[in-house]
Amino acid sequence: MNKNDALILQSAELSPQAAQWSRTFDYLIIVVGAFLVWSVTYISQLLLAGDWDFFIDWKDRQYWVLITPTVTIMMAAGFQAIFWKLFRLPIGATASLLLFLVGVWIVRYHSWYGMAYFPLSLVIPGTCLMSAIALDAILVLSRSWLITGMIGATLYGLLFYPSNWVAIAGYFQPVEHMGSMASVADMIGYIYPRSGTPEYIRIIERGTLRTFADHAIWVSAFFSGFVCVFSYYIFWFIGSFACNPKFVAVGTRFKSAFGGSGKPAAAGESA
Repeated sequence: MNKNDALILQSAELSPQAAQWSRTFDYLIIVVGAFLVWSVTYISQLLLAGDWDFFIDWKDRQYWVLITPTVTIMMAAGFQAIFWKLFRLPIGATASLLLFLVGVWIVRYHSWYGMAYFPLSLVIPGTCLMSAIALDAILVLSRSWLITGMIGATLYGLLFYPSNWVAIAGYFQPVEHMGSMASVADMIGYIYPRSGTPEYIRIIERGTLRTFADHAIWVSAFFSGFVCVFSYYIFWFIGSFACNPKFVAVGTRFKSAFGGSGKPAAAGESA
């Protein structure tokens, strides 16, 4: 134990044993916190945008480019505010979206590929990781949540489509199927039919919203960036409100439980 740690323990009237308990508790908090970030981000995306970002043949819609970034930036902004205000770490958005992407791949692999026997090419998820990195980068450069909301949130929505284009563009190559034109994604969907299709997907099929790689997709991307600005500010305030620290006075029972016994530790005492 160095001199600085000994002085801290002396001021807190705790023994050196408390430092070991504190480190163990920190590791436990990191594991539980990572699971909490993943679960909250995954559940919110699953409830609000799950269908749009699920099957590969449903990603050829304008609403996929609009809804998915708008939903994922909610948790990214909330956790970015918590990490920035409490720890001054500009990794909240990247950490939450990285944990979310890892969790989605685990679920898609074990549940849909391992149990339902769907190919991974049918259930490949979209990613907002590049958008989250840009969001955290703007926060580092500006050190202002206001500028991050205006510039970073706009980039968050704009970068979603090009960052996913490389991975899914090959699935939308045109092919001929029973005398009509379809895509590779449609062919995968024909071979592996689902039990049901949501009503909003059926309504869209009657329209002209299947516009992958068309100019209209960029209209959805720019509108997504516009909506992401409002989503970012709302959930930044929610995250800021959630991370207000509350301090509780330490009693003698708590000190005795960690070996303090109410007696200050000596400055030169080792662990």
